[in-house]
Amino acid sequence: MLGLHLVTTSSAARMASSQTVLGERLGEKISSPATRGLHQEMMGVFSSNPFASQNLIATLKTMTADLLAQTKLEGKSLDEVDRRRTAVFMTFGCIYLGGVQYVMYKKVFPKLFDARCVGKFCNQPLREKLRNKEGIKALLKQNMTDMIFNQPLLYFPAFYIVKEALTAADEVGTGAPGHYGSLPSLSSLPVSRVVSNALDKYRPNMVSDVATMSMFWFPANFICYSIPIHFRLPAIHAFSLAWTSGLSAVKAGDFNTTTQNINMQKTEGNHQRTPLDKGADRLNLAWTSMSN
Repeated sequence: MLGLHLVTTSSAARMASSQTVLGERLGEKISSPATRGLHQEMMGVFSSNPFASQNLIATLKTMTADLLAQTKLEGKSLDEVDRRRTAVFMTFGCIYLGGVQYVMYKKVFPKLFDARCVGKFCNQPLREKLRNKEGIKALLKQNMTDMIFNQPLLYFPAFYIVKEALTAADEVGTGAPGHYGSLPSLSSLPVSRVVSNALDKYRPNMVSDVATMSMFWFPANFICYSIPIHFRLPAIHAFSLAWTSGLSAVKAGDFNTTTQNINMQKTEGNHQRTPLDKGADRLNLAWTSMSN
């Protein structure tokens, strides 16, 4: 038994020694000058160009979220992906999530709420957070501002307007039935008409859209607004990736069967339509019916 114990002890010692050496070698590779230099260079680019870097992240994130929704949740192949729908989410991510929300969270929120109080609260351990009444009040105010102001008055109107604008750009000059097919060119399309049509589609969905978003973001914001500030945007991006994937899937499935009486005739007269033509019509019908 003593010999077995000595052998076992010796083997364990050799294993521990080999693990230490392996860990040191991995550490050397991870902390090599080349790796550290690349990391520092990337962080330098992000810190010196915060708006551009966050805009790029938001754009790629919304594109990825929609592609995940279409390929993983809806089971489409890459060839079947609705590129127009992906373009809507990319544009929305670039203009609103990467632009408007960056200004709101990085510029407006620090002025609306005591930056020192928020910073102190975010960096405290959980036990101290629970005793910080001013920090808790600031946390609730930030969350309620997001729920009451951002979501119903900025986020969803921007989403519907972006989608309506890309729908208009796709339909202008085609002669397709609807608001924009009869217009000769984009220059003849009033911006006010696009905004008005988008808001008309948003109003009947406002309560359900905002309620669904609040159920996700109200608890998520408690986490995002409680953790150290330098982790806030990465946390928001992580939650937003999940939310945007869900939004894409839900909106894609919200079809209105009453729009299926689409005119299958070309404006120049009747002719035999190919299966490819009919498939394209069904795809466009599915997308345009999302907002109804």
